[in-house]
Amino acid sequence: MTATQNSRELFRSAFDGGNSGRPPLWMMRQAGRYLPEYRSLKDKFGFLGIVKNPEIAVEAALQPMRRFGFDCAIIFSDILVVPEALGFPYKFKDAGGIFLERRVESMGDVERLRGNIGALRERLSYVSENARLLRRELPEKAVLGFCGSPFTLAAYMVEGEGSKGFPRFAEFAKRAPLAFGAMLDALSEALSDYLNMQLECGLDGVQIFDSHAALAPEGSYFELSGSRIKSVIESLHGDARTILFAPQMSERFGELSKSGAGAYSVDSSVPLSKLARFGGVRRCLQGNLPPETLSEATPEETAELSKKIVEDMLPFGSHIFNLGHGIRPDAKIENVEAMCEAIRSFKTRR
Repeated sequence: MTATQNSRELFRSAFDGGNSGRPPLWMMRQAGRYLPEYRSLKDKFGFLGIVKNPEIAVEAALQPMRRFGFDCAIIFSDILVVPEALGFPYKFKDAGGIFLERRVESMGDVERLRGNIGALRERLSYVSENARLLRRELPEKAVLGFCGSPFTLAAYMVEGEGSKGFPRFAEFAKRAPLAFGAMLDALSEALSDYLNMQLECGLDGVQIFDSHAALAPEGSYFELSGSRIKSVIESLHGDARTILFAPQMSERFGELSKSGAGAYSVDSSVPLSKLARFGGVRRCLQGNLPPETLSEATPEETAELSKKIVEDMLPFGSHIFNLGHGIRPDAKIENVEAMCEAIRSFKTRR
């Protein structure tokens, strides 16, 4: 980061290969349960109460920014607000996890979904208000929006809940391939409009969470998921910076990279430098400190590992520092502080 670059400019330069010093820094799930101030907020309003109240959602997003001074903020929302707006509401189960009140089981359900796309912006206007308010609060920071991928949202909408292996989803794809494809196409259309709505609020970019990408059999990822992500990305207006997060896909990066994202958020299973020039093409990579480091290591160990990740990517100039997955609820505040200080004070070792 040069003396003349603010956090927002630092984030943008990472996509262009222009980072000559430390990378921009943020964490997935940085507004969350590891923070005592967030726990107080959630106790008062509940998770969906925060999500659906723009002023409270902005407060949740600002909490980690105040405490740690990250370079990037991300709007506080949830990937399942899109299915809800398309007629598939969800709740949280008492034992944990989510439960959709209606599942996609037939082409008729897909048609119901498609029929609600026109009302998406109105039903999710609280998200755009959230984005506008957060952008106004952080003029010199990068502000990101996000969504789930068509494939990942479809997994929840067919399964009706989180599930190991998503067997109902896999069975539906085989039993009703036409309805399955039509659902992915409809979700792609809806997500294109949703992300454009966010970007119109002045955001610097969006992250697409393909959290269940690994459900796609090897060799079929692009057909099932990546091609729809590519169509969403290509539909975005203006100078949209895009990040794709797809855990457990590092060893299948060739499949993943066909999606055309501007940056790829990589899990902690491989060194980032292994993928930085994959296929002879320079790519911006995000990551990839193991989340368990913040929960189990000492502050000194956290700082040392953080510096090693930055050094590994320094020759490429295209790095956004993050975790390999979302931060765990048991993360230690002192470790997050050590990570942030290590990145902000980073100097190349001789």
